[in-house]
Amino acid sequence: MKTFWDMNTLLSSYWGMYAVQTVLHSVIASVLIDGALFAWDMKTPSVKQRFRFMAIFLPLTLFPLYQLMVPHRGDVYFRPGSLLDSNKWFSLELWYGIPAFAVFLFLLALSAVIFVIQELVPIVFSMLEQMRATNEAGPGAVEEAVARKVTKALEGLPFDEQSVEIVLDEDFALFSDTGLTPRIYVSTGLITSFSVDQLQAAFAHEIGHIQRTRKPFLILAYVLRALMFYNPVALFEFRKLAQGEEKVCDDIAVSLTNRPDSLAEAVDMLRPAPEDYDLGKGRGGVRGLVSALEHRSHDVLLKSRITRIGQGRRDDLPWTVPYVMTAALIAVINFFVV
Repeated sequence: MKTFWDMNTLLSSYWGMYAVQTVLHSVIASVLIDGALFAWDMKTPSVKQRFRFMAIFLPLTLFPLYQLMVPHRGDVYFRPGSLLDSNKWFSLELWYGIPAFAVFLFLLALSAVIFVIQELVPIVFSMLEQMRATNEAGPGAVEEAVARKVTKALEGLPFDEQSVEIVLDEDFALFSDTGLTPRIYVSTGLITSFSVDQLQAAFAHEIGHIQRTRKPFLILAYVLRALMFYNPVALFEFRKLAQGEEKVCDDIAVSLTNRPDSLAEAVDMLRPAPEDYDLGKGRGGVRGLVSALEHRSHDVLLKSRITRIGQGRRDDLPWTVPYVMTAALIAVINFFVV
């Protein structure tokens, strides 16, 4: 009688091979991409995004192509000549006789849980927060000085003032709705705390996000990443893509305002307070730990953005040939990883 823990049965099925190989292929792709970015000294965020997208796209799409080309690719006759045979590694026993295959399944399940908690749930809360901010937005109830400051900050930017909604909130809040009718939402607390130049730089960054939605690169990446909800490598690579998107929009903001110093100051003011990510203070329990880690991760990203803005933008050399070579190398190597 075949059971769930029958490793050979699972790994020899089409979807079993698909799940295993997409993870293994993602690992190899990620390593090769990091090596390529280092070897060719690629620094431009948009270029790095194109490379990192391969770690999500290629493992998901190449497996069906491999099987179409060589239907017996997963057979025992093909595996001895492969570079890596997952069946051999999964049959190894680790601590207390636990098979490596069980650990692998645990990692897949953990990745799926993280996907739900850290990505799906925050999207729902973000949508609710934006709905709340939309309901609270009321330009007519805003002080005239605040409205004038917004008008001045928008001067010279390619955005209609009527599409900016001011939220009556003392906390810092700034985000954009990139739907059919793009809008920028900004809180009164942020407006009063920022100078006009800092506010203009912050608006320009949000305009960059709106402009980028015309090329929905991240949307496609997220759809593919969602299809690999079980893949821990896809989780890390998508986060790198999202972080790179912030840096792309920083470049757009600088090109619109020519004030990198104001943008760096605005980003610095958005950094979380030290007590928000101090693991030894404040909230307790798992929820507090997760919140502190998220704040610390966010602060690290903001600091890296500030450093990069201060260094100035640097365009890479032509990246097409390195890109094609890296993609070809990933495709060839992963063909022999089963």
